[in-house]
Amino acid sequence: EAVVFKFTNFVCEVFNKSRIVINECRLKAISRNTTLMNFNATLLHPLNDVILEAQIFKRANGYKPFLYKARIDCCQFFRKAYHPIVIGIYKTFRNYSNMNHPCPYSGIIYTKGANLEYGMLPHALPTGQYLLNLTWIHYGTKTLTTNLYFMFTEDL
Repeated sequence: EAVVFKFTNFVCEVFNKSRIVINECRLKAISRNTTLMNFNATLLHPLNDVILEAQIFKRANGYKPFLYKARIDCCQFFRKAYHPIVIGIYKTFRNYSNMNHPCPYSGIIYTKGANLEYGMLPHALPTGQYLLNLTWIHYGTKTLTTNLYFMFTEDL
């Protein structure tokens, strides 16, 4: 059984430069089917109110919403994880990131060398191209959007 999971693009957009500075937002190709994701940002002020809006899109004549959409309070989530889809996304990235504790968040936050494997994915994904859109809201203001594009191919 051949399964290919590969990041294809990573785009970060800051809407409030007085709160966050992006130092790195890129993919690094390791081999034909392996790409690592790196993200590094500096928070200019401590954050005690962080909301995450996460949504998965599937490419079909453009990117269309696909199955999963969630809005969570990150400060509450890290005190007690409560959303099954976000728990899955968090388990995928937790070993690569320092954003794994309750609020406040301050200083440098990063995800370094993140690589996904088949066992980490939700099992409801058919073969295709996807977009994981994460919108970060601080104190009620949209501050940062990260768009992680990936390809999933499963040969049966």
